[in-house]
Amino acid sequence: MLNNGKRWYMSKTLIFNILALIVAIAAGFGYKGELPAEWAVFVPAIIAIINLILRFATDRPIRK
Repeated sequence: MLNNGKRWYMSKTLIFNILALIVAIAAGFGYKGELPAEWAVFVPAIIAIINLILRFATDRPIRK
């Protein structure tokens, strides 16, 4: 059986989501970043849009 998947560290979607998780954890500990407070409502929508774009750009699965 030919496994043409890529390694997990080659996945842009996975790396982006790991970074988004790190930022979410930092925000939970009080990190505010450089964004104005009123922009915070757009962050989840932006993350979702980027995830959709990356998902449609994906052509190979992650191999085990």
